[in-house]
Parts: sequence; structure tokens; C-alpha cells
Amino acid sequence: MTAIATALDYAAKGYAVFPCMERGKTPATGRGFKDATTNPATIRRWWSGVHNYNIGIATGQISGIWVLDLDGEHGDQAMADLVAKYGPLPPTAEVRTGRGGHMWFRCNGPIPSSVERIGPSIDVRADGGYVVAPPSIHPMGCAYEWEKNLAPAVAPEWLVKLAKQRPGAPRIELTQVRVNSHEPARIGAYGQAALDRECEALANTAQGGRNHALNRASFCLHRLVAGGELDGAEVRHRLIAAATANGLMTDPTDGPSSVERTIASGARAGLQHPRSRAAR
Repeated sequence: MTAIATALDYAAKGYAVFPCMERGKTPATGRGFKDATTNPATIRRWWSGVHNYNIGIATGQISGIWVLDLDGEHGDQAMADLVAKYGPLPPTAEVRTGRGGHMWFRCNGPIPSSVERIGPSIDVRADGGYVVAPPSIHPMGCAYEWEKNLAPAVAPEWLVKLAKQRPGAPRIELTQVRVNSHEPARIGAYGQAALDRECEALANTAQGGRNHALNRASFCLHRLVAGGELDGAEVRHRLIAAATANGLMTDPTDGPSSVERTIASGARAGLQHPRSRAAR
């Protein structure tokens, strides 16, 4: 099927779609995954032009799906260790990506997006996130392909529980699991509330103040990273998602490299000034 036909088919299944850049993962609309829709007229307008857009799907409750993003052999091994410890996974939709695979599950409630929270090289794409879907072309040049074109299954309770755990919750003791030596010692509602507040404000910042807002958010949040209230990888992931939502990632004068530099600049400054709930 053509990209437009496939996008319409996804929408008919209830998946909110939006265009991503050709051979890329960067959203092609101003508000990124926040523009995702099931409206056929909007979808036809997006994919009827000269651009050969990839297909993005907003994950989480908006589309009724959440996705495990397994990064290469390390992600596969970490997933195999989890299955060996907790039990098998049901047959479900699986996609082969450029560097690993996606496992799709039915979303029956709120699940946060996260980076390596449930295991090394395993990310969760759920509320506030998105995935690129077949038959899109990966930046490496290969196509996203269905490994198992099944209906998304309901994930087992143990996997949902791991996906919902807060940053810093005790990680599963598994063999061959990489230990993150800089993982924060204490994280709870205080750090999570600050992360959510800063990223929501950044995502809604208008053009003209976005780069300054990103630098400020990175500085403030990395102060909490230094104080042990937040995880650095999670902060980076959420800041990039917010910069995508406000259009900074796709701005021709900024873009991904500028966003990364701004995050790094704010992080360097913030890490020198630790802040924690106890120090307030």
C-alpha cells in the first residue's frame, strides 16, 4: 500500500497518525506528535503533497497502544532475561526497525514513556511519545517491516507494573544487566512533578522563546539530576519530546543538533549546582 493508504488504514484502527520527515524520525508538523489525528481529510492533506513522509503514530491512550523499543542485541537480551524471570509474553504485533524492534501492546490505561527504566536498551513509548511505523524508511535506509502483523495484545501484569514504576524504583536483579552507576539514589513525587511541570511549559512555549526555555529547563532539571532526584537519561528524553512538541526540533534555524547542544549546555551548568527536596 502507499503511505497515504497505510496512514488511513492506521487511522481506521484508531491509531492517531502524523507525518515524519522523509527517511527520518523527526515530526514534519509544528507540534509534532501533538498534531496526531485520525481525521481522514487531514491525513490526505498531509500525504498528498510532494513529500514522501514517514508515518508516525502517537502512542499511549490517544491511540490505545504502547510500545517496547528494543535496541539491538542488548535490548533483546534484556527482554529475554525479563521473560525468563517473570514469564512469557503473549503473541503480539512486532516491527523490525533499523537497529532493533518494536513490540506493540494494547493500552488500557495511563503508561508513561521512559528510557531504560525497565531494563537496559529497552525504552517505553506510551503517553507523551510516538513511534515510526511501517512502511516508513529508517534513517539507515532500511524499511520498518512487520515481523508479526498481529493485533496488539494485552501485556502481562508484571510488564505493565515495570513500565509504570517511578524512576529510581528498585530495578530487577538480572544477570548480564548493565548497572547504571550514575542512577539517582532517591526519586519520587517531587522530582517527577518538577519534570512534568518543566516539560509541559517547554512544550507549550511559542516561537521566539523556545531555545531559552529549553536551556532553562535543562539547567533546572539537571540540578535535580545532580541532587539525586531525577535520572539524566529520562530528563534528556523528555526534553527532546517537549522540543519536538513545540516545533524546535523541526525549525530550520535550530533542529536536532541545536537542541542537543542547548540541552548539553544547560546540563553542564545545572550539574554544578545540585538541588534536592531535602536541600530546599
